[in-house]
Amino acid sequence: MLRLMLTNAFGILSKLGEFQASLNAHNPDIVIVTETKITEDKATPADLTFPGYFPPVRRDRTAQGGGVAIWIRADLAFTELECIDTGGNEILWVRLKTAAGPSIGVCAVYRSGSSAYGDISALNSISSGIDEARQCCQNIIVAGDLNVHNREWLGSSRTSPAGEAAEDLCYHHCLDQHVHEPTRGNNILDLIMSDIPGSVISTLHPPLGKSDHAVVVTDFEVAPSCDRPSKRTVWRYQHADWPRLRAFFRSTNWVLTDDNSIDVSCVKLEQKIKEGMQIFIPSKTLKLRQGDPAWWSPECQEAVDRKQRAWRHHRSSPNNAHLRLAYSMATGEATNCLHRAKQAHTTSIRRKIREGALSSRQWWTTVKRAGGQGHRSADIPVLRASNGTEHTTCSEKAEAFGQ
Repeated sequence: MLRLMLTNAFGILSKLGEFQASLNAHNPDIVIVTETKITEDKATPADLTFPGYFPPVRRDRTAQGGGVAIWIRADLAFTELECIDTGGNEILWVRLKTAAGPSIGVCAVYRSGSSAYGDISALNSISSGIDEARQCCQNIIVAGDLNVHNREWLGSSRTSPAGEAAEDLCYHHCLDQHVHEPTRGNNILDLIMSDIPGSVISTLHPPLGKSDHAVVVTDFEVAPSCDRPSKRTVWRYQHADWPRLRAFFRSTNWVLTDDNSIDVSCVKLEQKIKEGMQIFIPSKTLKLRQGDPAWWSPECQEAVDRKQRAWRHHRSSPNNAHLRLAYSMATGEATNCLHRAKQAHTTSIRRKIREGALSSRQWWTTVKRAGGQGHRSADIPVLRASNGTEHTTCSEKAEAFGQ
């Protein structure tokens, strides 16, 4: 399954804590955020790098406002498509490899709501991009805040030229539109379109912070290409039977191979060591998941849960003034709670650094997190050889470097 998360954040920098919590809650493979409002002077790469994800592929405006970004989980194989001319529109393309071999071209787009009534340049650019992306991608996903209106196709109150162009885009390129509930007010403005076969399910979740766009999570029946371990073994060394393990190793025949093959010797050596560990060292198997932010507290979780409940009640009766006020208050409380928790954690870390109260391990963990490197599951993107061959798995990358 491939999971995509899409939202218009209306400024991501003030919502990074809740954004990271959403990553942990939904565990998406691809994250597309529109109206990021990021400028280079207001954010460092470390500010926008989250555990388990590559730094984002971004298209910013030179001034405050707009912008689009894509985060890809760090164990997936992707490359940015730079060859597609977007004509100055806020559009990004990446190519994602799947486990079955074919690639998916993913387009992220933000079309401003202030665009001229008849402006369809962004839709034309997307159409041209799809034609070019199909040269290297079997399937296409287009996602973003397009700010289009179409009475029959999207259930809007009116139909705009851009809304007609978006419907024509889907018809011409054989795409389906997968979002069927209003994402802002009574309108479906955040669209996810694809030609991926099989079941596609989209669900809506509360907005980030005080944004008025819902978070859309969409699942596709396709497996991305990755080295994703779902479990790991934790050895309980403090309970190991060291005398018997040493005796086991002393009695082991360490003549591992007769042909002096380094590869065969390494495999057999590993097997012998693991055999002894499994007998004399207790272990347990843990499921892998991204942890909550270091500053996340039970109070933060409770505040976010209250906001989610208030949002669901508000959506069930959008004209109910009492429910709308309750949701607004819950949103403000959640925002303030997360801000206080993050500030308290930062203050605590500063105090411990000042007093020399951090252990060596805590020190380096803090340094890595500050540099945006904490808990990254992979640091090496897709490697492309001189003959055009792409290396996506860890073993392929290691072999490529070895060669």
